[in-house]
Amino acid sequence: MNGSAVKAHTISPGRPGAPLVLFAHGMEGHWKSWTPLAAHLDQGYRVVSLELPWKAGNDFRWRNRSFGKWLGDGLDMVGATPDVLVAHSFGANAALDLMCGLDPRVGSSVALFCPFYRLPRFEVTWRMFERSRETFTAHVGEGVRARLGKRAATLDPEVVDGMVKIALNRAGPLGFAAVFDRYAASADLQLGNVEIPTKVLVGGMDPTLPAESARALADGMPGATLHTLDRGDHFFHVRYARYAAAEVTGLVEDVRTIPKVGELR
Repeated sequence: MNGSAVKAHTISPGRPGAPLVLFAHGMEGHWKSWTPLAAHLDQGYRVVSLELPWKAGNDFRWRNRSFGKWLGDGLDMVGATPDVLVAHSFGANAALDLMCGLDPRVGSSVALFCPFYRLPRFEVTWRMFERSRETFTAHVGEGVRARLGKRAATLDPEVVDGMVKIALNRAGPLGFAAVFDRYAASADLQLGNVEIPTKVLVGGMDPTLPAESARALADGMPGATLHTLDRGDHFFHVRYARYAAAEVTGLVEDVRTIPKVGELR
């Protein structure tokens, strides 16, 4: 498997010189999952969504290579550095991997939706492993329901449960192992290197990143701020797309008004 496992899909070509917003999905996600959010952005923006090797239905052979390098392949494909890199969950941690390594390809600013972070004082234990597995299972189910949207209410509950079971079997132990490995390693991220404007966007109902961990993650990055949607879950970027889009738009406006070195205000 090589860089051909990554594809870039244009959602909106944008006007000449327009801000570039680049999306990166999470584990077992899909590049189209960003379309509800993108619909609430300025239609003049250039908007591109990456299809990454950890997409739904993958074979997990990509695990032999750093997930940050896969995201880097996608950044190279776009042909420009993004004004805002917007990443969710596993994709957000891939972005963190590059950010902490001072990789300039991440661009001017980053919006991290529902990343995961292990506080360094929390040792990796079997209890942590089991709780993480339970959370992963719940997230797969929530992901299916989020993608269905309003359609979920019109389907027989047994049909939805069957879809969730298929998704869980598809992700399987390799999917969970990949996520848990990166969660365990997140305690060693060099957060102090991150000085670019960064929003850590979390849902108050999401067990992935408890309030204490979210605050520690944001506080560890000099350029970061924490934003919590109390009613949000792990997929609030889909369920509350208008709110999520407003947060992204705020970053675009901020970085487009920051003067460059030597430039007068």
